[in-house]
Amino acid sequence: MTKYISLLILIFGAFNVAFTQDVELNINSRANDTLSFDPSLEPFYHGVASGDPLSDAVIIWTRVTPTQDETIAVDWQMATDTAFANIIANGTFMTDESRDYTVKMDVTGLDAATTYYYRFSALGKTSIAGRTRTAPSGNSEHLKFAIASCNNYQSGYFSAFGHLAKRNDIDAVLHLGDFIYEYQTGGYGYTEEVGRGHQPDHEILELSDYRIRYSYYRLDAHLRRAMQQHPFILIWDDHEIANDAWVNGANNHTPNEGDYSNRKSAAVQAFFEWIPIRDNATQTVYRNFSYGDMADVIMLDTRHEARSIQVDSFDAPNINDPDRYLLGPTQMQWFKDGLSNSTAQWKVVGNQVVFAELLLEGAGDPLGLEARNLFLDTWFGYPAKRDEIVNHISSNNIDNVLFMTGDVHISLAFDITSTPADSTLYNPDTGMGSVAVECATCSISSDNYDENFGSEIIANFIRDLFGGANPHNKHIETTKHGYVILDLTTTKAQMDFYYLDDGMRVPNSAESFGVGLYTNHNENYLNPATSPAPPKAIQEIPAPDPTADVMIPVVSPDDDILVLSVYPNPYHDRVTLHYALARTQDIQISLYNVSGQLIKNLYNDRQIAGNYDLRFTAAGLPSGIYFLHLNTKEGSVVRKLLKE
Repeated sequence: MTKYISLLILIFGAFNVAFTQDVELNINSRANDTLSFDPSLEPFYHGVASGDPLSDAVIIWTRVTPTQDETIAVDWQMATDTAFANIIANGTFMTDESRDYTVKMDVTGLDAATTYYYRFSALGKTSIAGRTRTAPSGNSEHLKFAIASCNNYQSGYFSAFGHLAKRNDIDAVLHLGDFIYEYQTGGYGYTEEVGRGHQPDHEILELSDYRIRYSYYRLDAHLRRAMQQHPFILIWDDHEIANDAWVNGANNHTPNEGDYSNRKSAAVQAFFEWIPIRDNATQTVYRNFSYGDMADVIMLDTRHEARSIQVDSFDAPNINDPDRYLLGPTQMQWFKDGLSNSTAQWKVVGNQVVFAELLLEGAGDPLGLEARNLFLDTWFGYPAKRDEIVNHISSNNIDNVLFMTGDVHISLAFDITSTPADSTLYNPDTGMGSVAVECATCSISSDNYDENFGSEIIANFIRDLFGGANPHNKHIETTKHGYVILDLTTTKAQMDFYYLDDGMRVPNSAESFGVGLYTNHNENYLNPATSPAPPKAIQEIPAPDPTADVMIPVVSPDDDILVLSVYPNPYHDRVTLHYALARTQDIQISLYNVSGQLIKNLYNDRQIAGNYDLRFTAAGLPSGIYFLHLNTKEGSVVRKLLKE
């Protein structure tokens, strides 16, 4: 939703290396208290993850960082204990450059409602262990889901993920999109206060760009630990491709950036490589999960599957056109059938953008904004389709529908009704007329409204806009960051907002309970809670994490430089080298041919610890084998290149 938001644009450290015009080095250096990578995790620097849990299966994921381009056999094990004394499944997965050396295994034949531990082995090393949990298949008394969205790396720290990692009674994390952001370093959300730029530092457009961006995010220790400890159920929003995307384009895609379908294809491929989501023939992300009698989790794609282009104004003549889609006819029917046919007590809907009707007529407008036009990227801009869903829920007497929403970067909670302004059909005090409820989580680290504008004026304006004009709005918080815990029992569903005490721009900020709201079984409206929902009776044993309390791992001279990737390989003209340094040192990067002759010195200077990508063009070279040499005082790394 950055289309209508004033952005803080700060230019950050990209430059052309002096001794050749066709070499560009892009830098992102970390703060002194963290490393650009953890050498102790070799070669599984990105950790492990799991996702898409079923009652008898779950996806497990890792990425092997190779020392040379080759097909790698990765062994995996799954056990019921952290010591792996009782291994119940194992196998081997082959990975190579075609899938960016990622590993994704669908482990089947598991028991329902069971916690498992898994790990991988390759190149003589073993990964850290991960913890995952299957869904229940029958009766369940208590479920807990974490709700998260919007992790902009260059806006702030992922402290909220660190707190999620410490919880031991989460059944799954529902991540509602904007797992990465496509902007350049210095673009949306960048602040010198944090100094966490992006890699690559330009706006990402190609497959190698998206792969590097995921790799860079997944090196973050807080995110790595959260994905190690919990299964994730993820959908994408717009920034996994480009801001304010629709099925055939995006606000943040311009004609000079090439064909949008190629960009979309590259982004989708990288998403399915780097995210623990179950592959399918059409690479769609809308899908459902059964959590026994307690809950059905229905994950939507309101973004890339079939969304019609956004209108520019609330007064657009076609805004109410019933043929303007967010879901498309196929997904819309699938969604309505899923609601109608569900026999579970709670219907949890993972939804990217705010669903509730917004009443913005007559609201104050101190900044000279047309308030209604700020929210046309949400269901507010597609009123016919929103009303179709509300009417389906109402006319079919479907109870206990819970919309879980991301995208908006602020905390919101609503009663869902088709008539919030009509006091004869909806009563905000009693909930009469409400057919469902909605909870929108704040961001993990993406700018909210006070940060976007550098003051609290806009934050207060948005707060008053929602709170004052919308009687069905039950909670709004416009300045905090964190996540939501959705607690489900047979009597009620409670949504607890947890906020960072010191904000996202302070590393390792503590967290506190903010506010809770609940809806009772079959009541379909929200009430304030006086305290957070109690923990589950059984707290699961966490997966051991030897890196959890080590801010600066010991770095030996042999592992202080890491080549994360070389894209593409084989190549035609342009090559991108993505590497990281664990310590400040002099480094020389050179290109040699197969006979050992120096072709070009690409870089020779002192670099501080951090992540780098170096791009160079070598289109005039004959086809054949070449070698990239990265040399420091302590040692060297060599990677083979094939020129087609």
